[in-house]
Amino acid sequence: MAKLVERRAARVAANYKRVIKRMDNQWHALDDSRVSVVKEVLAWLGHPDQKLKIIHIAGTNGKSSTGAMLGAILLANGYSFGHFSSPYILSDREQITVNDDMISKSDFLRHYQTLVACFKRHGVDANHLTYFEYFTVISLMHFAENAVDFVIFEAGLGGLRDATNAINPPLLTVFTKISVDHQLSIGRNLKDIAENEAAIIKPGTLVIDYAGQDMTVHRILKAKAEAVGAEWFVHDQDQIIIANTTPAGMDLMINGTSGYFLSMPGAFQVHNFGIVLQIKAALKAMGYTFNTEQTRTGLANVSLIGRMNYHPEKNILFDAAHNVDGMTGLVAALNAWHLKIKPTLILGVLKDKDYHEMLDLIIPVVQRVITVTPKNKSRALSAEALAATIITSYPKVEVEIASDASAAISLAMRVRESSQALIVVTGSFYTLGALQKDDRI
Repeated sequence: MAKLVERRAARVAANYKRVIKRMDNQWHALDDSRVSVVKEVLAWLGHPDQKLKIIHIAGTNGKSSTGAMLGAILLANGYSFGHFSSPYILSDREQITVNDDMISKSDFLRHYQTLVACFKRHGVDANHLTYFEYFTVISLMHFAENAVDFVIFEAGLGGLRDATNAINPPLLTVFTKISVDHQLSIGRNLKDIAENEAAIIKPGTLVIDYAGQDMTVHRILKAKAEAVGAEWFVHDQDQIIIANTTPAGMDLMINGTSGYFLSMPGAFQVHNFGIVLQIKAALKAMGYTFNTEQTRTGLANVSLIGRMNYHPEKNILFDAAHNVDGMTGLVAALNAWHLKIKPTLILGVLKDKDYHEMLDLIIPVVQRVITVTPKNKSRALSAEALAATIITSYPKVEVEIASDASAAISLAMRVRESSQALIVVTGSFYTLGALQKDDRI
C-alpha cells in the first residue's frame, strides 16, 4: 500500500512538473489584451471571483507582508482565508494558499485539467493563458471550492495590465506604498506608475490607502476612486509605537495600549501593519468582529518566507529587498538593532534594478560582501560583475564570490567573526530562492 501511495505521489509530481514547464512564463506586461482574456476565462468558469469576498492589494512594496499580517489576524479570529501572492521563494505553490496551507499538486492539476477542458469547449488551446494567469485563475477556483471567508488577492505587476485586474469589483481595494520600480513595464515615473496601479479601482469597491503615501500618488488614487464611483475609506490614523525591536520582531503599543508583539522585524513593517489596522476597521464597520486577544495572538504568529525572515539558530536574516525602497527599510532595521558586529552580506541582484543605489545604502552598514548570481538566466547580474562593481566603488569592503548557494552559506559562516555576527541575505527573490533551499537553513 505504501509503495502504491509513493508511486502515485511520484506520478503526480512528474505531471505537475511537466504542466508547469509547458506554461508560457512571459509577463506580457505591455499587452493590453491580457486582462480581457482572463476576464473571458473567468466568465467561462461561471465567475468564481463573484462568489468570493476579495481584498485586492496593489502597490510597489509591502503587499505580501500586509497580506501575511492580515491573514494571521483573520485566522486567529476564526475566519478562513485564501491568499494569492507572488513571487514565490521555495515552491511556486506558495502563491496559492488556504489558511497558510499551499495548494497541493493534485488539486492544482485537477483545476488545470478543468481549465484545459473548458478551453477545448471554447476552441482554444492550453496556452491560452500564461503561467501567471493560470495561477491567478486557479487560485480563484481553489478559493471558491474551499468557500473561504475572505481572499487576500495581491496584484503581481502594477495594476492596469495585471491578471488580477480581471476580477469583478472586490470587497476592498487596498494600496501599500507606491514608489518607483519596474519603469520599463508599468511607468517611467511615479505619476505614471500611480496611474497604472490606480487602474484596479472599480465601481462600488471600498478603497484603502497607505497613510504615508506620496501626495501625488494619493491624489491620483483618490481621483480615480471618485471618477469610477468607488468609496474612499476615511479612518483616523492609528498610533503605533515601537517599544522594542530585535531581529525576532517588535514590541508595539497601539493607540496607547501595550502587549502587542509583531513577529516580523523592521520598522517599515509598522507602516504595513497600519494598513492592516485600516482593513480591520473597514471590516468591523461592515459587521465583522475581532477579539483583541485573538488579534494579539495572530500578530505574534505572522510568518512570511523571505520578508525579514530571521533564523535565530543560525543568526541569518533573509529579506527580499529588491529595489531602493526595500533596501532602505532593511538598512533602517539593521541600524535600529545597534549590532555590535557589522553583518556579513550575501548579495545577488538583477541587472535591470537600480542596484548601484541599493549598494550605496547597504554597503556602509556591512563588514563584507559575498556575491552570488540569482536564479534568473535573463535578468541576473553575475556574481563576478557585482563583485567588480563593489570593489571599484567601495575598495575598503571585503568582497568574495560564491559559486553557488551552498558555497555562499558555507563561506559566510566560516568568515564571520563569530556566531554572534549576523548574516544578511538579500537583493532579490531569486537570490533567496536559491539560498533558502540549502539543506542547512
